[in-house]
Amino acid sequence: MLKIMRSHKFFSVFLLSAVTIMIIITFVFWGIGPLENPSNMVVAHIGKEKITRQEYWKSYYIAEDYYRRIYKDEEEIKKLNLKEMVLNDLIDRKVLLIAGDMSGVRVTQEELKKAIMSNPIFQKDGAFQKDVYMRALRLMRMTAREYENALMDELLIDKMSRVIGETTELTTDERKILDSIKEGREQLAQSFLSARQKLAIKAYIEGVKRQIKIKINEAAL
Repeated sequence: MLKIMRSHKFFSVFLLSAVTIMIIITFVFWGIGPLENPSNMVVAHIGKEKITRQEYWKSYYIAEDYYRRIYKDEEEIKKLNLKEMVLNDLIDRKVLLIAGDMSGVRVTQEELKKAIMSNPIFQKDGAFQKDVYMRALRLMRMTAREYENALMDELLIDKMSRVIGETTELTTDERKILDSIKEGREQLAQSFLSARQKLAIKAYIEGVKRQIKIKINEAAL
């Protein structure tokens, strides 16, 4: 299981995104990591995008907390190499943002509005309430613009992932396997397709990486 969890199939842009956004909308943002040295504030430059030291450490501790809930053994957690895993995941997410801009994929204001209003964190009695929304933002120590910009990025990453994933199809061998079984065919088909979609997204990301400059500031880690 450890080997599987370490692969990009499971700890991918999807997992970190889901865990991160859950934490963002539920708990208060806090300062994490030593931030005294201004020259080390940027962990990595990915084209025109950047990963700040604060962004990196927040994501790292979120991931660490997630895996501590799965593994009780400290040695097992060390084997995950979380620092590298989190950095690679953040880079992949920035690459998808760049790819979205390059390909003209956009998140509309209507899509943003729908995502906010459908979030149960911002609802009261099943309906969106602006005062609840603003109170939640104050607890998160974020302005509406900061939160909405972050959410726009999350939505764009999700949209890009879906667009890429929709181009994938099952292989001939996978179809033969499905044809040979009677029970659980639908679940297995979905499992095959999901794995192939994640591989397609990873391959797409690696292709875009070859077109952009990526610079990592090791001293900031």
